[in-house]
Amino acid sequence: MNKVQQTKQNEPSINNLMREQAANFFVEVTGSGERIYHWIDTRVDMLSSTKLWEILRISEIPGCDLEAAFINAITDELIRRTDYFDGRPQLPRH
Repeated sequence: MNKVQQTKQNEPSINNLMREQAANFFVEVTGSGERIYHWIDTRVDMLSSTKLWEILRISEIPGCDLEAAFINAITDELIRRTDYFDGRPQLPRH
């Protein structure tokens, strides 16, 4: 398969991803007219296991306000990847 065929084959998935990303993006304008760009994505499948474990550690800090559904999604993703063992990250692979 040449590059043109491969690009055409990937276009629908790229377009879907771009639509998803655009749905999670918004602009806030402050009182002084300054624009603040926000991008919020709660999908965990695109984050590394290291980052997911970091979020789990942060969620244990008193006063941390992460939703239980988000924490459960992270745990489920780590289990799916077989990177979850007794609630602790596995040692790095060599």
